[in-house]
Amino acid sequence: MEEVKTGVNFREIDLEIKRFWEEKDIYRKVKKSLEHGPEFYFVDGPPYCSGAIHLGTAWNKIIKDTVLRFKRLQGYNVLDKAGWDMHGLPIEVKVEEEFKINSKKDIENKIGTERFIEKCKEFALRNKEVMERQFKNLGVWLDWENAYMPIERDYIETGWWTLKKAHERGLLSKDLRVGYWCPRCETSLAEHEVRGEYKEVVDPSIYVKFPLKDRENTYLIIWTTTPWTLMANMLVAVHPDFNYAYVKVILDNEEGDVEEYWIVGEPLVESVVKRAEKSHNIKHYQVVKTVKGSELEGLKYITPLLEENEKLKEFSEMEKVHTVVPGEHVSLEEGTGLVHTATGFGEEDFEVGKRYGIPIYSPIDDRGRYTEGLWKGIFVKEADRYIIERLKEKGLLLSEGKIKHSYPHCWRCKTPLLFRATEQWFLKISKIKDEIIEQAKSVHWVPSWVETRYINGVKYVGDWNISRQRYWGIPIPIWICEKCGSYEVIGSVKELKERMINEVDLEDLHKPTVDKVFLRCHCGGVMKRVPDVLDVWFDSGLAPYASMNLRELKKADFIVEGHDQVTKWFYSQHALSAILFKDVPYKKCMMHGFALDEKGNKMSKSLGNIVNPDDVVEEYGADILRFYLLSANKAWEDIKFSYNELKDVRSLFNTLWNAYAFAVNYMVLDNFQPKDEYMKYLKDEDRWIISRINTLAKEIVEDLEIPHLHSYTWKLKDFILEDLSRWYIRLIRSRTWKESEDPEKLSAYQTLYYVLMKLILLLSPVVPHISEKIYQNLKTEEMPESVFMNRITVDEEYIDETLEEDMELVREIIDAIMRGRDRIKYTLRYPIWKIILPTTVENIVNKYGHIIKEQGNVREIEVAEFQESISVKPNYRELGKVFKSEVPKVVEAIKSVDPKVLKERLEKEGVVKIGEYEIKPEYVQFKMEIPENIVGVEFSKGSVYMDIKLTEDIIKEGLMREVIRRIQSMRKDMDLDIEEWVNIKMEGVSFDRDTLEYIEREVRGKFLDEVNPDYKKVWEIKTPDNKKYKVEISIERCKKD
Repeated sequence: MEEVKTGVNFREIDLEIKRFWEEKDIYRKVKKSLEHGPEFYFVDGPPYCSGAIHLGTAWNKIIKDTVLRFKRLQGYNVLDKAGWDMHGLPIEVKVEEEFKINSKKDIENKIGTERFIEKCKEFALRNKEVMERQFKNLGVWLDWENAYMPIERDYIETGWWTLKKAHERGLLSKDLRVGYWCPRCETSLAEHEVRGEYKEVVDPSIYVKFPLKDRENTYLIIWTTTPWTLMANMLVAVHPDFNYAYVKVILDNEEGDVEEYWIVGEPLVESVVKRAEKSHNIKHYQVVKTVKGSELEGLKYITPLLEENEKLKEFSEMEKVHTVVPGEHVSLEEGTGLVHTATGFGEEDFEVGKRYGIPIYSPIDDRGRYTEGLWKGIFVKEADRYIIERLKEKGLLLSEGKIKHSYPHCWRCKTPLLFRATEQWFLKISKIKDEIIEQAKSVHWVPSWVETRYINGVKYVGDWNISRQRYWGIPIPIWICEKCGSYEVIGSVKELKERMINEVDLEDLHKPTVDKVFLRCHCGGVMKRVPDVLDVWFDSGLAPYASMNLRELKKADFIVEGHDQVTKWFYSQHALSAILFKDVPYKKCMMHGFALDEKGNKMSKSLGNIVNPDDVVEEYGADILRFYLLSANKAWEDIKFSYNELKDVRSLFNTLWNAYAFAVNYMVLDNFQPKDEYMKYLKDEDRWIISRINTLAKEIVEDLEIPHLHSYTWKLKDFILEDLSRWYIRLIRSRTWKESEDPEKLSAYQTLYYVLMKLILLLSPVVPHISEKIYQNLKTEEMPESVFMNRITVDEEYIDETLEEDMELVREIIDAIMRGRDRIKYTLRYPIWKIILPTTVENIVNKYGHIIKEQGNVREIEVAEFQESISVKPNYRELGKVFKSEVPKVVEAIKSVDPKVLKERLEKEGVVKIGEYEIKPEYVQFKMEIPENIVGVEFSKGSVYMDIKLTEDIIKEGLMREVIRRIQSMRKDMDLDIEEWVNIKMEGVSFDRDTLEYIEREVRGKFLDEVNPDYKKVWEIKTPDNKKYKVEISIERCKKD
């Protein structure tokens, strides 16, 4: 045990302890020591290797590390492989940025697919190294050397095996469906990738007239926010049960009045006409007929852009194309009640088209440009303005405006998505959705309400589109015959080698290697691999079993990710395990929030509000950030990052360090060595703090099992500040000044040692560096090499609930005394003559009166029911309402009764009759009066009454304490060691010899008439009797005689 400096740099401790862990290979030794313990299986939700970590990523790994360190301290053999997400759009988009390209055409023509894929791999591996260093900088212990990486051969092969099993279960299919399409990334996206990616956009909002084919001047009125889809209009849908109005409209044109008939949902007639009035001179309108939607079925119309797209003319010749059809999806909440239907550009449109045998028409390419028609080659959103202009020219634009609405964007490049019909590979989740929901109920969700959120998400999820038209990912292991069109799913490298008809080195299973492999079909034809790769969420969904290269279910004991992952990673791994093993792959699932700036805004470069974890660690230390992130609020709530709160945490650990330094430095001074035999000398305060630390350990184990990390950290904070620093150390400080062999001193040291060792073990999961630093100084030779080789235990025999309750009451009384002092500005340095406590705490006073006296600086305690005098004042306003002119007589009657008796009777009886008058509580006001020199303060068992009587010896004692405080302050300024003695000269106040000797003992000094001062200062001291003293104190360093 070595002396400890009170000034501490937590970042320096980080670096020192990291070196110690690395040099001594502590992580591996801890793992080795636990290899025969019960297994705790953790699956690391993999971060994307797309750049440096951010505050949210740091928070995520700190939560994980805290829980896993706790499980190791319980003796578990923790399976703690780190994980990385290394495929997919997150990487591809970043590599495109490096090459300054933004299209698949550029990748293939300017870079080359093979080089691009190699660069993606290099980028992912490079960022993995950067992020791993950053996580280690936070003190995160994971199995980094054996981390799972989806780019590795075994992992990819597990993905192939998974897809083959899905195929064997009949849960894999290739379908033409309308889904999300990113025109910038040129790929389809799955539903779960888009959740949470909706942003407010402004789009056109137009009302268009669709002329009926065989009825002159009669129009179907539709509303759309996607004018570009009109180039693929195939149907108009109406609800069969709604009422639709034929509205006769008289338009005032230059050539005269024009009569038209508009067909609109009846409740929407007025709103549609109002919109039309902005651009049309409507002289008059009236509803001339109302029909059910079913009566409109079969009406043939001329689609408004028929002339602009020859393909539409071909379709128009078909019987049901460009007709009105019924649709249950139609609503009257907005628009017109008639829905323009483009079968290739909307999910509901697609379903309606399939129902009526209408072609699925989607005339756009992968970049979102028209492939047919007048605007061929133009991006569809750019074409909106041309289409609107053309509709105006044709007299078919009824109304034009703008609408602000929520619209899906690409989760990686942030481009607005399109809805587009394409052929994709799907996992048929709809077939096992009920199974997934039922399985989810067996999970322990943290917080519990996440279960409802998760299940609600699954209820509305569709089949999983797993194919991506990209390059960097697990290649879809499906080969299709060019001759007969049949396909086969390959489930392993072994199977592929057996089936391949050409020689290809399969060391790397990525594109373009596997694209070169050909198989022989049963029909004799050649089979080629589909060019797509798997959804990157498929990669991470494999983690529970692929990370361990398993072909069986191994349920994770614990997983945790941010709330955006509830319907993403939590779902993707569950979906795959449900397909393979018909079960959920995790037992306990925790959700945490997002890290925001102080104002609650998302952190971004554009806002300039990003908090870099590396910068925070460099200035404050990793442990300060770790504790702050876990204690700022409940884990599932968003954190509003605050430097002020971070500084508060640093202050907390400065307090801990000072308590540790106080204990160790006195122990070193007295050559103390911990021995169990000193426990027999324990005093009440020692037994109390030992009970408290074991109660704390018991509660913390419960909190970390859930885990409730906020409760865990809040309890630690309260113990450090309130129990240890502000209470126990205050209680035993004077015992540390006794002779070195005094049993009271030795028992105080033993208690401090016991408590500190327990405390750092409890702290170590969240503040590993500080805990290890303290442990290394406190541990004896026979103890384990690292704090993390110990076990968290609870010494139940030391827990004394009655003692803890009693001491809590003592602290309450002291707190009441302090509040009373604050109220009258009577500092703790001046004694209180006497306090009066109620008989309800007589037992406490008998047992702990000495503590109350010492900590409250009280001379005498009296236990009695303090008799406050009571006066009564009539409430003339209330009396006047009832008694009118007799109020004076009623007042006399009230004054004739003892106020105390009247108060008691009113409280008991409600109404008191005095003579002929009935007195109610509202007729009077009581005032409690106590003498001027008495101060009363309430606490849970009554009130503390303080007799603030100033006497000459009280002033003298307080003045003495004022001087001691000033000298101690000067010692601190001089940075003196605890044992260093000084010579002192004091002018401006005088004390008797006994008092001077007391001061000398307290400050380790000697008063002399003359000194050669190293430090001199003049202090102004004001006493409660309003006298002022100018005290000059001179201090000279010296050695004790």
